[in-house]
Amino acid sequence: MPEYGKHEYWDERYKANDTTFDWYVSYEPLKDMLAPLLKPESKILVLGCGNSRLSAQLYDSGYQNITNVDISDVVINQMKSRYKEMDKMEWIKMDATKLDFPDATFDLVVDKGTTDAMLCGSNSFHNVYQMNKHTSRVMKKGGHCLVVTYGQPDTRIDHFRRKKLNWEVEHKTVDKPVFSSDSAPSSNYHVYIMTKGDEAPDEEDDDDDDDEEDDDFYDKFQANATIN
Repeated sequence: MPEYGKHEYWDERYKANDTTFDWYVSYEPLKDMLAPLLKPESKILVLGCGNSRLSAQLYDSGYQNITNVDISDVVINQMKSRYKEMDKMEWIKMDATKLDFPDATFDLVVDKGTTDAMLCGSNSFHNVYQMNKHTSRVMKKGGHCLVVTYGQPDTRIDHFRRKKLNWEVEHKTVDKPVFSSDSAPSSNYHVYIMTKGDEAPDEEDDDDDDDEEDDDFYDKFQANATIN
């Protein structure tokens, strides 16, 4: 199985094929879900942007305040060159588990396949939690995070319901393209839309508490998986 959780895998993949590719679905099937979450002035963050056309299609649709991040500097440089005329859009090499943006910066965060890639790597639950915590931190109150994944609710939704994230979670589905070669058994992909609520009062960000919560979460997740 490809090592989707390692940046070295992605660097080599992008070096070997300098083109565009969209995991799961393109912008068009997501357009009706994205439209209610966006205004022309919205600040958008795309996590693990890769070589997807999604950001360029959002830009062409009038949403131009877009910041794209990816752990691979190879693809960041490729995309900077490919879309250099879209000069209001940024491309930044950055680890999604260590987002270097101020609190409450973005109105919308988009993750199309990045959670799935992280779940294929080592220390996966912890890494997804760190990414989601940073995502929540950089979201404005009332802002949204939209995640596209092949993962059904019993394998994904608890990741987004962890209490420190302060998210309300909505689940939707989107049909797979007829040409999809995805081996997942269902006929659709899953979309989770999170809305950021009020911050939990007087909670300090303690790494030791996070480690304990990670252990508890993993144990409960494994127990539920066994029951199901």
